[in-house]
Amino acid sequence: MLSVDLDLARFAVRAATIADADAIARVHAASWRTSYRGILPDHLLDRIDVGQRAASRRAILRDGAGLHLVAHDTTHHDIVGFCDAGPSRRPGPWQGEIYAIYLAHHAKRHGLGAAMLERALAWFGARGDRAMVIWVLENNAHARRFYEAQGGRLASRLDTRVGGHPVVELAYLWQVRDPAAGRRLGAP
Repeated sequence: MLSVDLDLARFAVRAATIADADAIARVHAASWRTSYRGILPDHLLDRIDVGQRAASRRAILRDGAGLHLVAHDTTHHDIVGFCDAGPSRRPGPWQGEIYAIYLAHHAKRHGLGAAMLERALAWFGARGDRAMVIWVLENNAHARRFYEAQGGRLASRLDTRVGGHPVVELAYLWQVRDPAAGRRLGAP
């Protein structure tokens, strides 16, 4: 099980609501611009449309499928991160996938990423999934170090594209535990 040291005095994690859509879109765009600068071409990052992301987010949250979490600052009452998870979109030795886990730059290193990852793993365990994957860009050294520190095991590699730009995505794999029994549900 992951060890989460969340700064509870300042931050918390909760289920996302449709009312969070605009704030999630702003965090998503800002996180992409800081996390992927130097990894993806500037023109891709500079043309991110926050309004389009907000509309997409509202549709995702209305659908109600999957797990959608937000991290929020309890002092300033703003959304500082989010996590989306559900069934895997790609075949592999995993059933579940975290599609997105992003934090505003000022909210990193407070335990929020680990807290959202732990909540997702518990959610997958409750569903009976045996393994979960997160895909990360190979050049994103910061995210890779975080996933490795949280127990992710490098499992696969895929050549793909982001906005027409060629990238390599790496799959980090976690074995999921049954939250009721505290036992592993299956080896990936």
